[in-house]
This record gives sequence, structure tokens and C-alpha cells, in this order.
Amino acid sequence: MTSGLVSSGSWGLLLARQEQAGAAESLAARIVDKFRNHLFSVRQKPLRLNISAGVVHFGSDIPDTGFDLLIDGEHAARDARRSATDVKVLEHPAAERERTERCRSRILGAVSTNRFALYAQPIIDLALNQVARHEILLRIRSDTGEPVAPWAFLDMAERVGEILSVDKWVIDHALELIGRGAQTSHYQVNVSGRSLADPGLLTFVTEAINRHSVKPECLTFEITETALIENRNEALTFATGIREIGCHLALDDFGTGYGALAQLKYLPVDLVKIDGAFIVDLCRSPADQAVVSALVELCHTLGIRVAAEYVQDKETMDLLHAAEVDFAQGYHIGRPAPITVSQENVQTVELELRFPPQQTAMG
Repeated sequence: MTSGLVSSGSWGLLLARQEQAGAAESLAARIVDKFRNHLFSVRQKPLRLNISAGVVHFGSDIPDTGFDLLIDGEHAARDARRSATDVKVLEHPAAERERTERCRSRILGAVSTNRFALYAQPIIDLALNQVARHEILLRIRSDTGEPVAPWAFLDMAERVGEILSVDKWVIDHALELIGRGAQTSHYQVNVSGRSLADPGLLTFVTEAINRHSVKPECLTFEITETALIENRNEALTFATGIREIGCHLALDDFGTGYGALAQLKYLPVDLVKIDGAFIVDLCRSPADQAVVSALVELCHTLGIRVAAEYVQDKETMDLLHAAEVDFAQGYHIGRPAPITVSQENVQTVELELRFPPQQTAMG
């Protein structure tokens, strides 16, 4: 048996083939009963959990992916909770069309009811040794209203072709916050690779800038390197259009994708964020130190500033400063916090919707 966290408040179990009929359902029912009858203590107060389970039967010959099966299991558990039953059983995986429509409905429902929140995480200017920027991170509100990490939700949105709806929500609400607050320097908004293929995205951004009275020269739009590889022509069109209206461009997750150097050659990049894979073990890896130094030298030669994410300790920050990295970000510097409209003591606020793999050292 393999188990793991599927999403906030949801655990998944992968069982080998059960010869005994109903073995999976029986195990799920026992788990539900165990949790419901256990008295937990939270902040010295007793608490009982009301949980439900979903079971999906599948064979080795199915075309569905593991992600598909997790979605089916989650939907089954939601159905069980809505019908006030302990366990909901699917005798086979859902049809692809049915699964896609349920996911699409869930995503569009979250967008229409504003079940998102924007959080800000500080970024330090290493030359000034002070917080000079903030990155805005998307959070999804759970069924209980708690803001949780968005990775599973965003992955689902990309798979069913609804990530553009989420991107537009973030762009509109981020620019609204910027327009209501002090526009002090650069504000950074990240756009997913799938959304870059939409020909109306540039128009949407331009209209949002005008609608919220945001200075275009105070905005930087960030594109992940993998998105550029998948949508090179669309990315170039978007980047060119963004620069023409006065905004800036940043390149995220730099250094791990194919053709990284080529991106710097054909794109008008103002800022590069080194992929966190080169930062998390920087103090213990001479190879990572060499890569970071080489990237910084290259970018500075091209007139591009450099940022490093996933900074977990002072030793890493000191190494980045010695390598002349411009900006650093991570839990050592500060954790994400709910965004406020006024940023009086901040020179720059970064707003971005991120799609990296989940990391333990970052929000």
C-alpha cells in the first residue's frame, strides 16, 4: 500500500489488487470510522473530524493516468460528503468527458465565486540589504475557507484547458490592488504557458492596465522558461506587445529547460530568476555555485538583473551576495502573508501567479 497527500485535507491510498471482494471499500470504511471516532486535540480543545472517502476500482489495462484516478477518487469523496455517506464507490474510472466537465465546472465555479487569495512574499535587494520587492502568490480557498497552496488546482486547470480563466482572475485582481495602492516601482505578474497561446491575452492585459489606472512602466510580466519552449512564437508575440505598451519582462525557472541561452537572445528580458534547483543545495554543491556564478556573469553582461529563489539560510544568502546576484527570496527572508493595499515602505511589489513543483522551502 502506498499513501500520500493529494491536496489540502485529502489523502490518497494506492492498493494492490485485492482478491477479496469489497476489500478496498471495507478498508476505506474502517479508516473513516477510525478518524470519526478519534478525539483530536487542537490548541487544547477537543475536535472530531467529519471525513468521507471515495474508492475507484481500476485494472492494469486502463488508459487513465494516475492524475485522472486521483481526480475520480476526490470527486467520489466529495459525492460521499454531499450525500452524507461514509464511502462512495466507483466500479471503474469515470469517462474522460465526464471527468473533464466536472473539473471544468469546479474551476469556473472557483473563479466566479472568487475562491482565491493573493499573498505577498518579500524579496531582498542584496546590494541594499533590505526588502525591496514582494512576490504575490496565489492561494486557493478550501471548502472551509482556508487558503491553501494551488499546485494541484492549477495542474487540473491546465489539463482541462481552463488555466486562462485563472490567469485572467489573477491579472485583473492584481492590477486592481496595484491601482488602489502606492505604485512605487515594478509590479510583477506571471502568465502561464497555456495562456500565452490566447491571442486576446495582450488585449485583456492592456484593458486591465487602463481600467485600474496602473502605470505600465511599473509592471513586469513573468513567463516560465518551460512555457517559452512550448509556445515560443506566442511567447515572443506577447513579450513584444508587452514591451511596446511600456511594461517589462522577466524569465522564471531559468537554467533547467532546453534552449535557455537562446531565450535570452531573442526575448527582451529585464530579469532572470535562477531555477530553485540550483539554490536549495548551493552551500553544499560546488557545481551549483559554478552554475550560479556563470549565469550571473552572462546576464549582467547582457544588462539583465538576476534573482534567486528558495533561499533557506543566511549562508546561502551570503554566497548569492558574493556571486553578485541582485535579489534573493525564500523562507529565510520572509514567508508569504496576506497582501495589503498599502505598501508605503516597499520600493517594489512583485505580483505573480506561479506554477513550480511544490517545495518545502517556499510558499
